[in-house]
Amino acid sequence: MQAFIARRLLAGVVILFFLSIAVFLMLRVAPGDPALLRVGPQASAQQVEAERERLGLNDPLPVQYWRWMRGVLTGDLGISDFNGESVARSIRNRLPNTLELLLMTVVLTAVLGITAGVVSAVWRDSPLDYAVRVVAVLGLSVPALWLATLALLVPLQLWGYAPPIGRVVHFFDDPWGNLRQFLPPALVLALGPAAAIMRLTRSSLLEVLRQDYIRTARAKGLLERVVISRHALRNAMIPPVTVLALQVSALLGGSVIIEQIFTLPGMGQYFFQAIFVKDYTVVQTLTLYTGVVVVLTILALDVVYAWLDPRIRYR
Repeated sequence: MQAFIARRLLAGVVILFFLSIAVFLMLRVAPGDPALLRVGPQASAQQVEAERERLGLNDPLPVQYWRWMRGVLTGDLGISDFNGESVARSIRNRLPNTLELLLMTVVLTAVLGITAGVVSAVWRDSPLDYAVRVVAVLGLSVPALWLATLALLVPLQLWGYAPPIGRVVHFFDDPWGNLRQFLPPALVLALGPAAAIMRLTRSSLLEVLRQDYIRTARAKGLLERVVISRHALRNAMIPPVTVLALQVSALLGGSVIIEQIFTLPGMGQYFFQAIFVKDYTVVQTLTLYTGVVVVLTILALDVVYAWLDPRIRYR
């Protein structure tokens, strides 16, 4: 297992290297001039050229790339090209908000999706099964953007409540206020993935319940809940866990829009603003760090495979 993890980490480093090059080059071939955005459309050509020189955009591309990578590797993420703030400080201030949102989303996705999938499989073809499946189809069909709009408008119209704008209620300061602020966007992000995991859990569990060892466990007189929880569910978890892990990267992308809608000062909102103003330093760094999260998530997924199914061996 140790050799496998080492190989995967080495492969991850190679993947991140090529990702950094791709992001660096794509930003520079994309339409738009960061210098022009900063000085304004009324600026003269001399002012635009002076701004490009200040930002280092006139340097050769290898020099720009090395300057950025040296900062990433040493922890000196530099200064935002747009607002002059430290990128590292901005990330430290915003990262806890995004982590809390993603943690709540993953927990809600797993709890709602797996629980509904088990209920649907155990009571197959019952009214409860049909109800769960209908809700799952709706969850897959309704856009998250529309749900986010409803999550803001309905409480405002019915109870006159709106979440805090541009600030975060910290959990240790006001647990209930923090929950009211983070639970709606977490539910919006979790509904679609939970519906997908529900359907996958149902089909996977139904397949496992047809196996011979399940019939043997029942023939021994074991309670049905013991058969489901100890024998069937663990073996049925590999496909849902795979989808749940892959959803982490999708949630990182989805949080960009959701944080903007709910005005949560997190990494998604920061990323959105940086793309809008073509802040190369911020976009490159956040994209690379997102790649690190995805690589580590896939590695953790392989380790979880071996825990769920002892027959899996890595060499």
